[in-house]
Amino acid sequence: MAGGQAVAELEHFIGYGGHHLSTVRYHPSQADTLIYTASSAVIIENVNDPHKQEFLRGHDAEVSALDVSLNGRLVASGQLASPTRKGAVAPVVVWDFDNRSRYMEFNGLAHSVLCVRFSPDGRFLVATGANQTIFVWDVSTGEVVYNRRTESPCFLGVWGPMQDTSGRYPSYQLCTTYDSQVFSHTMSFDIRSMCYTLSSDAMQFPPSGLQRKHICGLVVDDFLITGTSAGDMCVFNTQSKVFRTALPVCNNGVTSIAQYGEMLFVAGGDGRIKMVRGQDTVWDVLAENVLEAGVTSLTPSSDGAELVAGTRNGKLWRLLSSDLTATLQAGSHTGEVTDVAFGNTSDVVCTCSDSGEVFLTDLSDYMPVCSSLAKTPARSVIISSARELIAAYDDGFVRAWSSSRGPSKLLWQVSTHRQGVTVVRESPNFIVTGGGDCAVRFWHRTSKELLSQFQNHRKPVADLAIDCDSPHIVHSGSEDKAVITYDLKQNKTLVQHLAHGSNITSLSQRKDRDKEIVSASLDGKLLFWDLDYPDPTGCIESPPGMTLRLRSCEVSPNGRYIVCGTDDGKMYIFDLVTCACIQECDGHCGGITQARWSPDQKQIVSSAKDGCVIVWNFFEL
Repeated sequence: MAGGQAVAELEHFIGYGGHHLSTVRYHPSQADTLIYTASSAVIIENVNDPHKQEFLRGHDAEVSALDVSLNGRLVASGQLASPTRKGAVAPVVVWDFDNRSRYMEFNGLAHSVLCVRFSPDGRFLVATGANQTIFVWDVSTGEVVYNRRTESPCFLGVWGPMQDTSGRYPSYQLCTTYDSQVFSHTMSFDIRSMCYTLSSDAMQFPPSGLQRKHICGLVVDDFLITGTSAGDMCVFNTQSKVFRTALPVCNNGVTSIAQYGEMLFVAGGDGRIKMVRGQDTVWDVLAENVLEAGVTSLTPSSDGAELVAGTRNGKLWRLLSSDLTATLQAGSHTGEVTDVAFGNTSDVVCTCSDSGEVFLTDLSDYMPVCSSLAKTPARSVIISSARELIAAYDDGFVRAWSSSRGPSKLLWQVSTHRQGVTVVRESPNFIVTGGGDCAVRFWHRTSKELLSQFQNHRKPVADLAIDCDSPHIVHSGSEDKAVITYDLKQNKTLVQHLAHGSNITSLSQRKDRDKEIVSASLDGKLLFWDLDYPDPTGCIESPPGMTLRLRSCEVSPNGRYIVCGTDDGKMYIFDLVTCACIQECDGHCGGITQARWSPDQKQIVSSAKDGCVIVWNFFEL
């Protein structure tokens, strides 16, 4: 890349999706440090200061399992199947927490890592995968201690207390579950073979049987306590290897069990969290709370004062362990983030997703100011001059939501395109929409009546740009390779440009020279279009040796730079004076759908198919 006088750095990840169980962990000795997953990254965050974020990045697919060793020195993370490696390989990476660096990688699992757990001393790591395999690795040497293929996927592997700790080679207790079977393993050192071996015993169930799928659990003293998909908390005696009791706790399954002191915290797929205390067959509920969505992760802080719960709707909650009172810690999208928009100010940004969510986020603390949810995917969003959040949806409607704090209110909606709305833009006098029906339509700003429509495109409209000099002129780009300019005053098409290379995916406009329109396309070219010339007046090619599939482009507020997002998840910044690429920014693991400059040009916000929104700080040196 050419040397430039500007640089972008990753400032903040917004992206806990809540898709996988047990992917949020408090650090065992640092009470303010929370470790959680966001797409392919592992985030280390100070719960009291969202600006203090660090990132462990080495996965090429979504992280599906997470654990931290009891001494806090190691972090283990497992992912979904790698898109770049044969055999749907799902590696497990062990990280050095203190140095924030990769320590070791283990292979053998495929399709998805379901569970990772460190032994109490951090020496061994058990991991299970969707390819019905269990592995135990020695983290100090990298050797495989044990591996076995099971009849069905194993969702739970959990260590018990260590035994014979006085000698050089202590013994370990490990419990695993698959189907309705529960096993207790003893891992002890064999002097003859000079290595650790496992002996296994099945837990004894009552004669009538108990058909349960055990998906989470822990060992407390002499008891294994598991949570089942049926909503039960099951108790087993690990000494006698006998099932003791099953207690109904919640609906939609018990998804997480955490412990601090003599208290157990049990969370369910119905959002219910209970604090219980007891032993063997007798348990009492001391406190209870219900969150707004199913819980996927629950972790207590090292001082036991609070817990953090992750929920399926992409939110992280802080709960007081005394009475389970909850406050929102963070919120993120649960699906592919489809668009990003700034208004006139740089303090808030609006994002939307194909899950129908529209979020207005405060960039000072990265908390949602307000949010709305529709039952259809949102494809485009803007913050209007009247501070409305105007979003375009797949059901053909454009909806405006209030931007006041709290749940957004629906202000108005209008049906605009039969085959879904792909893009919406707004000026003080009109709203313009592009649709899957290839039409561009203009609507009166206040009455919402149809003013005019154009059917020049032969494929869905990809993007619209209102001319910065003449607000009655609008430009559209489409998958049919055409860039078309309309004059609303004259109610006619002014000019049609044709890019011969590839589909147009995004439009922007230069602030200098003749204010040319800039188009991005899948062949990696940025083309500049002037109304007075039929052919492009300029072109920026992909960096040498690369062919980028561009999905978005936007010229910076001062007109000097242009930022582009690509299908491979990378963001590129070009200098429009030298036409050189000055930086390649790597943060997303899914294709970037949009990248926008803040009005003060101090930040760039990018969104991607991985469900993450990344805030980048931008500096001119």
